[in-house]
Amino acid sequence: MLWDRYQTLLTNRGAERILSKPYGLELLFVLETCAAKNADNGIEDTYELLGHFAPRRAAFSNFIKTLEFEGHIVKTVSPIKASKNKLRLAEDVGKAFKAFKAS
Repeated sequence: MLWDRYQTLLTNRGAERILSKPYGLELLFVLETCAAKNADNGIEDTYELLGHFAPRRAAFSNFIKTLEFEGHIVKTVSPIKASKNKLRLAEDVGKAFKAFKAS
């Protein structure tokens, strides 16, 4: 059941934190898609990909910084533009989200 899978996803601290926002589930999908495509998505690019319940840019940027500080999102230097950071889900969050989608 979907509810059971969702409850299992919420046992992951990172996923729980991300899903605390109205746009959290969409953010998980966006970050997973960007990783699968090896996209060069920074904070602004990721923000632009949100279609529903998007917060103000400053609030989104602060949330991403908090997620990075807590270890739920990883920023890496972009190979295309050194002044840009790519956003990716932390490994444990990514695994929990893939398990949610697969089951």
